[in-house]
Amino acid sequence: MAELPVPIRDFIDALTDDLLAPAFMLVDDEGGLSAWGGALESYGIAGLEENMQVADHLPFLVGILPVDSGGVFLPNVQTQADVFADIYFFNRPQGTWILLLDATKNVKTRQTLQQRAYDISLRAADLEQEGKTLYGVNTMLEQRVSEQTRELSETVVRLQQELAESKRTQRALAFSEARFRSLYESNMIGIVSWTANGTISRANDIFLQSIGYLRDDLARGLITWNQISPDPDTANREASDRWQDTLALQPEERDFICKDGSRTRLLFCAGPREESTKQSIGFATQPRY
Repeated sequence: MAELPVPIRDFIDALTDDLLAPAFMLVDDEGGLSAWGGALESYGIAGLEENMQVADHLPFLVGILPVDSGGVFLPNVQTQADVFADIYFFNRPQGTWILLLDATKNVKTRQTLQQRAYDISLRAADLEQEGKTLYGVNTMLEQRVSEQTRELSETVVRLQQELAESKRTQRALAFSEARFRSLYESNMIGIVSWTANGTISRANDIFLQSIGYLRDDLARGLITWNQISPDPDTANREASDRWQDTLALQPEERDFICKDGSRTRLLFCAGPREESTKQSIGFATQPRY
């Protein structure tokens, strides 16, 4: 390698000191410490004494010394809490040199990227599961309402396929939300969402019309699940509890209480619960006899 000019070497040395916090130790063939220096304290290394058996003092050296002429490299060794170092071992006539260079920033960057990849993988798995559940809901509704839900079936199947193909990207999530809004606003079928405490948080026009309420009633918080869905009697309370905990249920005819106190019967099916918001969703339509 060509000899570098002194200013270049000085700059490299200064850059290394600022960014990599170099530290060193020299160990003789018997494992005794003969020299040390640099930023050892930044790696939690202290209390060194001449001729001490350094491998007994520093656990990461156990089994490494002595090294052969080829040298040894240990990347990303944790020397103390939240501190990591790249450690180089190379043999010279004086003994084995041990060089430590700071690797904390690189390790934390990689850990952040790994966590991000893990989070994306979990979200992709959630999207895949939501797609499968949504497909199952669509199949049951299609069997009961036939041609009335045919277009809904095709839309949901396309959503499932697109979610499966794009499960590792944010684009899939945005696309699925847009599809649901289209279905919600089309008023082909009644759609209602409610929270764990029974508050109706969202409902489209056709559902509100089915039970005789206005959108203004919804905006003012005048509609709750307990108001529109009759409480189960004692004999059916256990079945009702199981129903509340089920993500998708076989469609069934269910009585709803209208605003004027009358009752209307709708074909109703509970959809997948949104775990992030703890909201349940339901689909309703007029039964066909």
